[in-house]
Amino acid sequence: MKLVNDSDAMWELNMSYLCLAQRLLQSDRAIGMFRLGVSADVAVALAALSVKHMNDLASAGQLICALRPSRHGVISALTRATPPVDIVRLHTALALAGLALPDEAAS
Repeated sequence: MKLVNDSDAMWELNMSYLCLAQRLLQSDRAIGMFRLGVSADVAVALAALSVKHMNDLASAGQLICALRPSRHGVISALTRATPPVDIVRLHTALALAGLALPDEAAS
């Protein structure tokens, strides 16, 4: 028996992402942009969303966030045998920083 349907699960994930994005951007815009992998324009738009607009976006029926390390090698390198936690965090930050942001890749 399925307790949550896919549409509800997507809404929940989208709304959680939008709430987290706003919290990160309000706390420290530059670090929030880095952690979210968004450009300054997208950061401004996310930070300005009203609850109604967040609900509309969350209800779109599509995921509005994506897994950034889309290359298999990056994911497998980040998940292999257990090095110290600080090294994992550093490696994750470096790997994500090395990936081009979609808005900047077109420039």
